[in-house]
Amino acid sequence: MNPNTDLQLVPETLLKKRHDLENLQAQRAASSLTRSISRKRISNKSKTVKIVKPETILIQSRHRKNAAKRYNRVSKKGMQKRASDKSVVKTKVWDSVRNEEVDEKDLPEEEETKSTNKQANEEDSDGDEDMDRNKEEASTKKEDTNEQQQQQQQLHKIPYKANSIGATTVFAILLRPTIHTTPKPVKKTLSSLRLRRMNEGVFLPYNPATRKMLHLVEPYVLYGIPSSETISDLVRRRGFCRVDGKRVPLADNNVIERELGDLGLICVEDLVHMIGTGGGEGKEEAAAFSKVSKFLWPFRLTARKSKFQRKTLDIKDGKLYGDQGEAMNGYIREML
Repeated sequence: MNPNTDLQLVPETLLKKRHDLENLQAQRAASSLTRSISRKRISNKSKTVKIVKPETILIQSRHRKNAAKRYNRVSKKGMQKRASDKSVVKTKVWDSVRNEEVDEKDLPEEEETKSTNKQANEEDSDGDEDMDRNKEEASTKKEDTNEQQQQQQQLHKIPYKANSIGATTVFAILLRPTIHTTPKPVKKTLSSLRLRRMNEGVFLPYNPATRKMLHLVEPYVLYGIPSSETISDLVRRRGFCRVDGKRVPLADNNVIERELGDLGLICVEDLVHMIGTGGGEGKEEAAAFSKVSKFLWPFRLTARKSKFQRKTLDIKDGKLYGDQGEAMNGYIREML
């Protein structure tokens, strides 16, 4: 008898599974050898393992050191020449037809428009002499000059405050997330300002103490002077209050009267007026404003750039942080 007849044939599927298992074991053994070089991080929400390269670890440590150096420098010496103690006024160009701001680089220079007007007038005088020759050229250049004049009539230069000096209230938004690379003192100052989640905004009284705290965490925060219209839009559209430690929507004036009736606040208009004026200069007014700001839950806003714009198109905010003055109203409207 043949001895091979007693042996059972193994199917191909089992052989493939064994081969795959052996490959997995070999990969795990290779990764265990490189475990000392790379660091594994396991998130609590999803059980996926992320292997971080040593280059990224070095970059993160460099960021942490630079942030700690900046925090210590500003806490000891202040902002020095990086922030002025006087109100700075700038001008922006507004297009009345499109209802949007226009960059000054895209505007035509005044000297060029004057030279084109002179050339058009000279060619008009030559055209009276030789009508047949220069009629078409003069008409086209007239149209160009008329279009330029219409564009200049549409554009309006509007002055605005570029910093928050002299303001009573500012609105601050946390733009960058506080991850493991951010130093602990930065996290503490942000939590004392009640900015704990990304794209959350808070009304703050603009006094020397809060100004120094905002300077300490300036690379993470965007702040400026809100107008009464933006304050009312924020309170009505994204307004939530704190009642017994719970997040309750501001759907009714009865909630305001029940919680802030001792301060004389009955409705949303009183709340907006209190936030806009900053309470006042006295201690009682400051205590009233702090009670109102703590009564309001931090405003949860949407990101200025979507995930598709940030990841796929690689559109970044750039150096958008710090004191924006009255230009903050436009950024709030984008994030509402």
